[in-house]
Amino acid sequence: MAGSPTRSNPIGWIETFPGANAANDAVWQHGAKYGHAGATLLEFAVSATVLGVVAVIFLGRLLTAEEHAEKSAMELSISHMRAGLRAQVGALLIADRASEIGALAGGDPIDWLELPPENYLGKFHGRPPHDVAGAWYFDAIRGELVYTANSRRHFAPSASDGYTVRVKIVPIAGRKESAATPGEPAWVQLAIVNEYRWF
Repeated sequence: MAGSPTRSNPIGWIETFPGANAANDAVWQHGAKYGHAGATLLEFAVSATVLGVVAVIFLGRLLTAEEHAEKSAMELSISHMRAGLRAQVGALLIADRASEIGALAGGDPIDWLELPPENYLGKFHGRPPHDVAGAWYFDAIRGELVYTANSRRHFAPSASDGYTVRVKIVPIAGRKESAATPGEPAWVQLAIVNEYRWF
């Protein structure tokens, strides 16, 4: 109907000159094209922002899970060492060599494991000269087995020992039975000897 609004003539009265409908179609298509392009760029920017936030959150959780796994592996190694030390003490008792138990203090707890951990570097006089992150080594000078944390986002180290956990075979002090029973062996235990907080 003449004068009615249409896609090619949205106002309804621009049709009084030749080519009016064609001109209106061109204007309509131009607006639709660039309006769609603007919406596409906005959608892309929003999507990229959301993906970036999700990636940061996922990466943070992944790093935290990795650090938890490292801490758990270290603690499991310490549990195995304590079990190995108990087995060695038991073997000395069975062999009637209880007097030798005290001599275990200051030794390398790895010696009483069937197999050393894959990340055990060996015995050194002090700190090894190479990278020790994520590995154990025995400091023969201090008589301590040392683990150096690799993931450290949630590790609060002591002031003097850096990002390390230090364990040592030490005599058990304060046993009243020792004073009351002459000749009783000097019992030992594997203890963590430095302060730190991990999570």
